[in-house]
Amino acid sequence: MAKKDITRHKKKLLGNVMEGIQQLTSKGPKNKPVVTESDLLENLRRLKVTPGEAFRRINDTIISKGEGNIRFNWKMIRFTLFVWARIDEHSRGYLKPKIDTVKDVCFDIRFKSHYYGYYPDVKFDYDREVKLLNKLIAEKSQKVFFTEGYYKYHKSDKFVTQAHLDKILSNKI
Repeated sequence: MAKKDITRHKKKLLGNVMEGIQQLTSKGPKNKPVVTESDLLENLRRLKVTPGEAFRRINDTIISKGEGNIRFNWKMIRFTLFVWARIDEHSRGYLKPKIDTVKDVCFDIRFKSHYYGYYPDVKFDYDREVKLLNKLIAEKSQKVFFTEGYYKYHKSDKFVTQAHLDKILSNKI
């Protein structure tokens, strides 16, 4: 798609989202249509929706599903941090059990800062994130993302080789 087509598509989707929000809010008790930004803010306050949550939901709707959406990007960042932690452990000569690596990754300040970058309106829960990342890594459907070409070595332009990925991600510790 050309940049012009993408821009037109985004405007069309944004118009559909705004139209949907307008229909929903016009059915409210005041029956006042959303025309201006202040009308939108007033209705968001009435619905008790934070600006971060509104942005995230609209962004999820506007950006097409696949490699461009927030959930996919967040998953790949978590996987990258996990792979980097495993590479670091391997370079030190000892691979910890995967759950310990996941705990270390979720405790890392980079993980938390990325989390708030993607989900500014959601409170960070360490135990929940450890559980989710551990489950995500173990899913068979996610194995395709642990192949050569998805990850670069930390602070380098070299891709992590498949042989190295197999070594650090193998179940045989």
